[in-house]
Amino acid sequence: MDRKITVKKFNDNYFYKANILFPEYQLEKIESSSIEWLENTRKNVFFTKSGSKDYMENRELYPPEASSELTSNADFSKDDIWVDYLNCIKVHVLEYCKITKIKTPKKLLSTWITRVADVDIPGIYNRDELRELRAKHNPLGNMHSHKDNRIGVIFYLKNPDPKYGTVVKLENNKIFQNNGEENSLMIFNPELYHTGIYPTEQDLQKSPRITIVSDFI
Repeated sequence: MDRKITVKKFNDNYFYKANILFPEYQLEKIESSSIEWLENTRKNVFFTKSGSKDYMENRELYPPEASSELTSNADFSKDDIWVDYLNCIKVHVLEYCKITKIKTPKKLLSTWITRVADVDIPGIYNRDELRELRAKHNPLGNMHSHKDNRIGVIFYLKNPDPKYGTVVKLENNKIFQNNGEENSLMIFNPELYHTGIYPTEQDLQKSPRITIVSDFI
């Protein structure tokens, strides 16, 4: 196995990590396009599931900012930047499937972009409230899962520090923590409860935290 790839197993849960996926020039294109897609399709930063019956249970509070689902957008799926990006991701998903001995996924279900940066977000928002929500974010108290999706990919595009990665809840209240080095990805079962670890306001002065997330079925 490539030295840039590591796999950790806890009980029946696999965590696949790959580093240094793209050259610098390609990363710059992905970052520029990611910001454009995020800002053009940004969800309401407070309630992204307001139409569901279980609205209060499933509401998603800032942070982070999140784009709409992009896979179904023809302009996104035909863009060479994203064709190349997703082809690279799929190679690692196939390797993950071999390692875990699960069936090869038949479909890329969804892709979206998240960002934690400053609070200068267009819209009628109380900026002090956004800062307070960001400061009070508790990974263990803000977890969520992607039901019925066995394969999830988190690509860390920008991050002021690798410690701002992702935590995943395992059995018996154990926690797996993945560091989020820039230009790395983690593949895991997103049915497990998980959440991002978000930078402090001070560290956000160095860089935003931007991830690209994909689910496969």
